[in-house]
Amino acid sequence: MNRQATLTTIVCSVAVFLIALEITIISVALPEIEAAFDGSSRAAVSWVFTAYNITVAAGLLIGGWLAERSGRRRVFVAGLWIFTVGSLLSGLAPSLAVLIAARVIQGMGGALLIPASLALILHAVDDDHRETAIGIWGAMAGLAAAIGPTAGAVLVDAAGWRWVFLVNVPIAAAAAVASRIRLVESSDPTIARRVDLVAVPAGAIGVGLLVFAIVASGALGIISPVVLGSLAGAAVGIAVLVRRTRSHPAPVFDPSIAMHRSFTVAGLGTLLFVAGFTGWLVLAPTFLVDVWGYATVRSGLAIAPAPVMMAVVAGPAGKWATAVGHRVVIAAGAMSSTAAVIWWAVRIGEQPDYIGAFLPGALLLGVGVGLGFPMLAAAAMRDIDPDRYAMAAAGNTTMRQIAMAVGIAVAVTIVDADVAGEGVADLARFRLSWIVCGALFALTAVAIHVLYPDRRADARPADQQELIPHV
Repeated sequence: MNRQATLTTIVCSVAVFLIALEITIISVALPEIEAAFDGSSRAAVSWVFTAYNITVAAGLLIGGWLAERSGRRRVFVAGLWIFTVGSLLSGLAPSLAVLIAARVIQGMGGALLIPASLALILHAVDDDHRETAIGIWGAMAGLAAAIGPTAGAVLVDAAGWRWVFLVNVPIAAAAAVASRIRLVESSDPTIARRVDLVAVPAGAIGVGLLVFAIVASGALGIISPVVLGSLAGAAVGIAVLVRRTRSHPAPVFDPSIAMHRSFTVAGLGTLLFVAGFTGWLVLAPTFLVDVWGYATVRSGLAIAPAPVMMAVVAGPAGKWATAVGHRVVIAAGAMSSTAAVIWWAVRIGEQPDYIGAFLPGALLLGVGVGLGFPMLAAAAMRDIDPDRYAMAAAGNTTMRQIAMAVGIAVAVTIVDADVAGEGVADLARFRLSWIVCGALFALTAVAIHVLYPDRRADARPADQQELIPHV
């Protein structure tokens, strides 16, 4: 890569670093946040994660459109500044409600900067180095995941949970200044000047109601009127999003992108894989603290080998995908992740056994996620026209954020119930959550292996390819 391409890749990857850091660094602070606000439950505190993910998911398509219309650098920088403000407000929040609202502001910033960051990278890097650049983009997520648990644990132990948000402020502000000075602006002059603004809030409401129904079903039961009503509302909201996207003259997401089978299959894989990974990651510190009795700092250090391995593997994964294809690499990553959670379900017991039980699974998961996470993004973007990079990146990342929200909601619902009213986490519930994550990983491997097209099939024009419904 030339100097400008390298600089663009590094600066824009900061966006991925910050987003990934928001998941891993906060996961170790979950017990502290719950304790800080009297009367809050784990399900309520989980909305510190979920509100952020839903907001990002709801705004990504608009963010992708704005990046193509108004300038990718301009939107990227704006997203960084909004993210900075949201991080500052989160760190100063006086109540759980204010914290959740501040996380929504963070999510707005993330929705702008994520699609713009990948579009900037793809426009700056030539075809020969594209897989490597995406691998670096994914490796930065792995680096953040590696730093997050340990840094979060140290921050919580030394200064309190608020610093897991405040630490973002100088990083995001510095990235915004550097981006404004050094990145090259680009946009798509053919993009529609007006866009459908009804579909996005309808879809956001639908996703929010779906996640609420999953969380509420643990306390109220699946046949509760509240849960059933939420599911019905979710179906309506998502249906409106799909229908208007297909019929509106200026949709927020170009339906022709979904005509690429590689994009739709990778989107399905992203939904399954990320839900499984996030469901494990968010509650791993809670397991180590509640079941094995680890201190907060020790739990962060215990988790670190998984994301460290992810960071090590993610960079070379791009070169491997170039040699053997995305399908092989992603399926291998999904199967390694499946093996990891099967190992935990079989080997982990009530008594702590880090070296013999936890660590082997953590290393297997790190390898699996390092292979699967960045290459799912690369697989989705493989056949997209350059003028639609930001919009396609927004569509794929929307699936990722929805998967995070649903993965967290399902995991928390499984684990949240107090055992015998004592407030003690039950190993059996964690084991069940691991099995669910393993099933999602296995389904990813099957879906990608069976459905993802090889290069010869994708060489055909999009209108001649066998299409599958966009997820």
